[in-house]
Amino acid sequence: MIRPIVALLLVLGMLGHDASAQESSITEWKKDREAVTDPSKPAGADENTDQISLPRWSVGLNGGYAYRLFRSGRVFSHDEQEYIKDLKSGIAFGGEVAYFPWKHVGFGVRYEMYRGEANLDSSQGEKVTIQHLSGALIHRSFFKNGKTAILTSLLLGYQPYENRSSVNGQQLTFSGKTMNWGVSVGIEQPISAKFALNLTGTAMMGAIYRLQRKTEFSTETLHLSKDDSVDLSRFSLTLGFRFL
Repeated sequence: MIRPIVALLLVLGMLGHDASAQESSITEWKKDREAVTDPSKPAGADENTDQISLPRWSVGLNGGYAYRLFRSGRVFSHDEQEYIKDLKSGIAFGGEVAYFPWKHVGFGVRYEMYRGEANLDSSQGEKVTIQHLSGALIHRSFFKNGKTAILTSLLLGYQPYENRSSVNGQQLTFSGKTMNWGVSVGIEQPISAKFALNLTGTAMMGAIYRLQRKTEFSTETLHLSKDDSVDLSRFSLTLGFRFL
C-alpha cells in the first residue's frame, strides 16, 4: 500500500518539476528574445514606448479657405449676388501651441485670422478682418497604426472684428469685439519624429451687438438688435504642419 502511494508522489513530483522547468525555460526564452531584439534596451522600456514616441508639446501653423455663414437678406441683382459671395469667401491662417499631459487629452492656445474683400463697381467696397484667440480643450485618438491621429478641439475665446468700408468715396471703419466659441476636427499624419502634416475643419460661432463706427470727422457707438447684429459665424478648411 505504501509503495503505490510513494510511487504516485514521485510521479506527481516529477510532473511538477517538469512544469516548473518548462515555465522557467519559457521565461528565460522570453528574456533571451528581448535581449537579442535590442541588447541596449533597458528592462521595462517596452512599457514606455508610447510615452517616448508622443511628445507633450507641439507648435503648428496652418492656412486655407474660409467661408462666412451670415444671412445676406434680399439680393436684387446679379452684381449684388456676386458681391455677397465675395464678401463671404476669404482666407484663414494662424497657428496653435498644444500641450498633452496625457496621451489622449491636451490643452492649447489657438490664433486665427480671417480676411475677406468685396467690391461693387467703384461705388462700394469692404475689407473684413476677423481674428480669434482662444483656448482649446483637445482630444486625440489614434488609428491602428499608432501614428495617424484624429484631433477634436473645443474652442472658447476672444474675437475682434474690423470692416473697412468705402461708400461713394466716403471711408468708414466698423470695429467691435465679442466672445467666440467653436469646434474643430482634424487628421494629422507624422512625417518624421519631429514633423507632421494635418488637415483641419473648423466651425466658429459669434455675433457682435455693439459696433464703433469711425469716419474722418467723428466716432460713434452703435447698439444693434438681434436682427441687425453682425454674424461672425464661419467655417474654414486649412492645411498645416506641426513641429513635435
